[in-house]
Amino acid sequence: MSTFRPSLAFGRLGTFVLWLTLALAALGMALHPGQGGGWSSYFDGWLVRILWFSIYQALLSALLSLVLAWPFALALAYRPFRGQWLVAGFLNLAFVLPVLAVVLGIVFLFGRQGWLPLQGTVYGLKGILLAHVALNFPFAVRLLWERLGQIPDHQHRLAQVLGLNAWQRFRRLQGPLMAVASGPVFVVIALLCFSSFTVVLTLGGGPANTNLEVAVFQALKYDFDARAAALYALIHGAIAFTAIALLGRGAVLSMESAQPRRQNARGWPTLVQWLAIVLLLVLLLAPYLALINRALAASWQWPSRLPQALQTSLIIAFCSAALSVLLALSRCMPSIADHASARWLNFGVLVIPAMVMTTGLFLLCLRLGWARQATWPLVIWINALMAMPLIVQPLTARSQVARAQYQRLIRVLGFSVFQAIRWVYWPLLRPVLIWALALAAVLSLGDMGVAALVGQVDFVTLPLLVFQTMGSYQMTLAAQIMVLLLALCAFLLFLAEWARGALRA
Repeated sequence: MSTFRPSLAFGRLGTFVLWLTLALAALGMALHPGQGGGWSSYFDGWLVRILWFSIYQALLSALLSLVLAWPFALALAYRPFRGQWLVAGFLNLAFVLPVLAVVLGIVFLFGRQGWLPLQGTVYGLKGILLAHVALNFPFAVRLLWERLGQIPDHQHRLAQVLGLNAWQRFRRLQGPLMAVASGPVFVVIALLCFSSFTVVLTLGGGPANTNLEVAVFQALKYDFDARAAALYALIHGAIAFTAIALLGRGAVLSMESAQPRRQNARGWPTLVQWLAIVLLLVLLLAPYLALINRALAASWQWPSRLPQALQTSLIIAFCSAALSVLLALSRCMPSIADHASARWLNFGVLVIPAMVMTTGLFLLCLRLGWARQATWPLVIWINALMAMPLIVQPLTARSQVARAQYQRLIRVLGFSVFQAIRWVYWPLLRPVLIWALALAAVLSLGDMGVAALVGQVDFVTLPLLVFQTMGSYQMTLAAQIMVLLLALCAFLLFLAEWARGALRA
């Protein structure tokens, strides 16, 4: 075990960095209350309204996403089928693509000049709910499908022998499991919607539809009231921590490592499964098709700041991806990953509002006079933190396989930690590392909230450029820039899948 002390130190370093980030964010809020009125003046009707809207829209979005996901998860889990990995990959892809692409797609699909114009306006609560459902509905389907896939084969055979019909199978097998899984899924989606920034900022339509994330942004960027921003961020963080604590002993965390047990495909999808797949594709692709149709409706125009935005986005994406992978590798060390608090910390970083950590760190930089110099480091680091929980589980699974199979051989041969990494861990982790880098880069490319909060006047990324173009009512140009961003994300993910397949071969 002594030969692996460097890996233990590396794992502890990752944990220390995470806690240090949270501590510095809290310190920034404490040391820089800013100017303005007394603390009591902020506890007014405005705070009550934004707090109520934050909770209300989050709960309603989560409920709609979960209700819509139930029939699709049941249909897809009826039996394994050929090509189900494609459907699962598509559901994962829908969850990681830029949020602003879905927002624009919703506008072009349900807006006044859209394919399916809504009565009234798409801006407001209706637009927010539509965008949140489009973003989180595939996430709910994937999680529930995985949980249903854990039903053992012998229970399905027993149900067949007993001649149970579809309703009886649901009542005896699937329903209880779905009921248990739906609670944590609902809480996770509600937390993600509660922390929504881009959707509420772009589709809110005014002060009446503002949540805590947007209130933090407005307090810092428009009102220059750091005290209000710190207060809103603290309230936001307290609610998020309370929701995580109410989950109990990590019930939702087990979903991260849930792997369907019935992996063997028995044939092509049934008729019901085909219908579910086709309808799923229609629902998820409709916003993107509307976006692409709008982008192709006019001749392509490229703004003068596009090269700068593209360069900035690529640099930030690859730097944050590298940091995210390093942090994930430190979290998957055996002594760290096996600890119960490690998984809680990983999950907590995912659902703690990014705007809360960003606000605290930005206020600390303001206090120290480093606000302008800290733009790039803050954007890169926060993006790395947000991507880390999504890539740590596959890396942990691979490292655990290597440890279980080769740990005894490593001891017998007397390998040092570097030899073990070179000959054992690296060949197994290399395919997943390529995929993790690409996924983290795509998540960073699509982020707008952190860059919008800490970015200076001359700082621009592709999502920020799209948002600024939308603000000037150049919607076709915004669609064209977003299609470029989507093409870049798709290229990175395709390249990662190709490299992973080639390395496995």
